[in-house]
Amino acid sequence: MLIRWASAPSSAAIMYKDSGGNTPLYSALLAHAGLGRASFHTPGHKGRGEAADWEAFALDLTELPDTGSLYDGGDSIEESERLAARAFGAARTLYSAGGCTLCIQTMLLLGAGPGGRVIMARNAHRSAVNAAVLLGLDPVWVWPGADGRIPPAEAKRLLSRERDVRAMYITSPDYRGILSDIPALAGICRRFGVPLLVDNAHGSHLGAFGRHPLALGAFMTADSAHKTLPVLTGGAMLHLSPEAAACGGGEMLPKEAMALFGSTSPSFPVLASLDLAQDWWRREGPAACRRTAGAVAGMRALLGQAAESADPLRDPLRLTLSFTPERTRRFGVDGSGAAAYFRRRGCEPELADAGTVVFLPTPANTDEELDRLFRSLVGLCRGEAAGEKGGRGPSRSLSLTEVVSLPPAERVLSPREAVLRPAAEVPVGDAVGRVCARAVCPCPPGVAAVIPGERVGPEAAGLLEAGGYTRLSVLR
Repeated sequence: MLIRWASAPSSAAIMYKDSGGNTPLYSALLAHAGLGRASFHTPGHKGRGEAADWEAFALDLTELPDTGSLYDGGDSIEESERLAARAFGAARTLYSAGGCTLCIQTMLLLGAGPGGRVIMARNAHRSAVNAAVLLGLDPVWVWPGADGRIPPAEAKRLLSRERDVRAMYITSPDYRGILSDIPALAGICRRFGVPLLVDNAHGSHLGAFGRHPLALGAFMTADSAHKTLPVLTGGAMLHLSPEAAACGGGEMLPKEAMALFGSTSPSFPVLASLDLAQDWWRREGPAACRRTAGAVAGMRALLGQAAESADPLRDPLRLTLSFTPERTRRFGVDGSGAAAYFRRRGCEPELADAGTVVFLPTPANTDEELDRLFRSLVGLCRGEAAGEKGGRGPSRSLSLTEVVSLPPAERVLSPREAVLRPAAEVPVGDAVGRVCARAVCPCPPGVAAVIPGERVGPEAAGLLEAGGYTRLSVLR
């Protein structure tokens, strides 16, 4: 269903009527649906389904003269994209109904081109690794520091050493809400004449706090809007800076690049939810996010994490509990047990394992829900979760320090060469010395322990076994 957020966190509502705002695509879909024509085009459900009162079926249309075409332009979709660009401070914005994956693929093609060398953060999402395979990119890995951030000094060292680098690609924020120093990295990239491409999947809302990477110097950002904005799953935006929009992707235009990877049948309800979100953001989104961040700050203070709320390199909306040995002793429970306690109290976390619990409050959470989480945290601090047994997730999470401390792996093949060769799954212990065929990115910490084309070392195999992995894919 299409969810429209109201001005107060306590009154999210589902709406299928005239929004009263500047929503050209949503209005065009409503107008067409109101014509009452018999459908002799896709989709097959013809605006009807078992859930007869689910009006999203009526808006699940296809490319028609009065609805538009995602990759062609000159229609209500492009008009909505222009509004979104102004709302989020971009020179140009492209909608995606194929998730942030489609935005990442497009961004890497536009920013680096096929076959290019890219300085790529090792905590890249697997979709970026897969995009490197599809495009034949040659990644030069830069590892995050122990704090989870990409060290500007290391980025500078690699750009000084490596030749023919076409772009730098990083993830910020990461899953725990940690941001890299975008202004510093962007300045370094400019000095070396390469674009900074940012996987901002978890940070679509950061403009509310002056922390969106595009405003801080990024060349392009891929934003998974559905993660934190009122957008249906699969809705994302690719934001281009003035420099990126001016160069137009070199030999290929942005829409053409996206069309190479995207479905020719994009979901119109997803696109309409992006349209509604840009209108909501322009009217009230930043203020609503700041209100929610105030509630999160109170939760952090309760947990003794108040300093995080003042840290400019933290996501103000993400609440991360790291169950260190000291904290586990204090609460009498590890992360998995704490997650079971939170679920019993009616709070479902975004991520939970033995070492980490992550919550992602947004303005869609009601005041009652935010208060419920706060009261659950109070109970945690009082020891009410002590002895709770967790039944989900791995028994042992891998820490960022463990993964980034692995010795550099020997590169035997490019990721593309490795992925496209015959492979087989073997027990982790038997993979030592063999060439990895698929990326393994334990989350947390979201950093690839092994990458296609690298030789699996004993340290990496041992760490993955400790994290609950039993088999790896290696070349035959």
